[in-house]
This record gives sequence, C-alpha cells and structure tokens, in this order.
Amino acid sequence: MKTLLLEEMSWLQIKEAMAEGYKSVIIGAGSIEQHGPHLPEGTDSMLGYTFAEALAKELGKALVAPTIRPGLSEHHMAFPGSLTLRESTFIAVLEDYVDCYIRHGFETVILLPTHGGNFSTVDKFAKEAPAKYPGTKIICALNHEVMTKLGEEAEKEDGIAANIGGSHSGGTETSLMLLYYPHLVDMSKAEEGFVGNFADVRDNMFKEGIHAITKNGIIGDARVARVDLGKKNAERMVRASAKIVREQL
Repeated sequence: MKTLLLEEMSWLQIKEAMAEGYKSVIIGAGSIEQHGPHLPEGTDSMLGYTFAEALAKELGKALVAPTIRPGLSEHHMAFPGSLTLRESTFIAVLEDYVDCYIRHGFETVILLPTHGGNFSTVDKFAKEAPAKYPGTKIICALNHEVMTKLGEEAEKEDGIAANIGGSHSGGTETSLMLLYYPHLVDMSKAEEGFVGNFADVRDNMFKEGIHAITKNGIIGDARVARVDLGKKNAERMVRASAKIVREQL
C-alpha cells in the first residue's frame, strides 16, 4: 500500500485493497474559512486529510476518502474568502458520499469532522444513519465534548491553558499547522484573539458570527504555538478518535 488516500489510487488498487480486508473508509469533513491573519483558509481541510490518514494507520485496514469541503461556516462569513454550504447541502453531500461507499462494498464509514461548525450536524447524521443504512456501521469520531477534554489534557500535561490553546487558530491549531504545514504558517502575524471562557460565548458566536467575539478571527493565543505541542496534540486527537471508533465497533 503506497497510499491510503482513495483519490491517489486507481480503481483496480482500491478493488484489490478491499479484497485484502480494507472495508473501512474515513471521511474527513473540513472547511474553507478564515483562520486568523497567520493561517491559510484551508486549514481544517488540510488537517482533515492529515488526521484521517493518521487514524487510518492507527486503526488498520482503513482507507481515506477525499475530505469534504467547504463545510458549515456561516459564522466566518464576515472575513474575506470564507465559504459556507447550506446545512441541507452539506447533509446531502454526506449522504451521497456514504451512499457511494456503501455501494462499493465498504462496511464501516467513519466520519471525522475537523471543523467545529460541522460537529453537531455530522454527529446527528451518524446517530440517525443506522435507520437509513442498515448493516453498515457509521461512526462520528470527533465532537465538541472530546475536543474539550483534549484541551483539558493539554492544560494538565503541557501547561497550556485551554483558553490559550483555543478552539480556532489559537495555540493548539497553530501548533498542528507548524507540525504538518509549516510553510503555510506566518508566525510574524500570530496574535492573541478571544481568550475568555469559550463555553460562555459559543452559542452567541454561531448566532452573531465569530467577529462578534474576536476581531482577528482567533480564539486562543497563536503566539504560544510550537511544533512539539502540535505533535502531542495530534497524538491525543488520533488516540481519542480511535477510541471512539473501537468502542462503537
């Protein structure tokens, strides 16, 4: 197996892989949206590929679908370049993806949202899916609760407070990008954004837009980002997602 990415494989290679037991497919769900003045707009989609591939290796016998993008990013639309889908469109794309892979014979579909705005919709889709796709395991491998716990782990183990690591373009996400895509990170423009209690403003952010709580689009403080922190956070995220999948299987 030279690659686990379906889009890099021929149909014959995919057929042979499935015959060898690769019957699980991981579908990342990212976004195209602002990520502060220092990170690219494709951050969530890039990390979608990265984490889907890492999760596939961790689980074994799994292949990686093209990451879905754009996502649900209405709350970022005050910033130039951001794209968003209507929720009905996003769900329709999810349905079509899942339907295609089931028709090809995949037995387990793992949904991996790497953009916070996609979490609740993807999670709801996975919970309702068994009624529509009997006989196929459909699992959502990441959600807000898990991400909150990972932030708490980082605070305890690395000394980076959860509000500094942040949930969007802060120390945590910037560290991941420094690890995987350093050529796309401009640390000279890394700044502090909203560093209050995100739980207190999350609902208002989705209602009014992220610009209502942070003028530069950052939640957290990007200036603390380091490659070693990115490595630790990546390991935690893959481990947590794999745990969810294994428990549901």
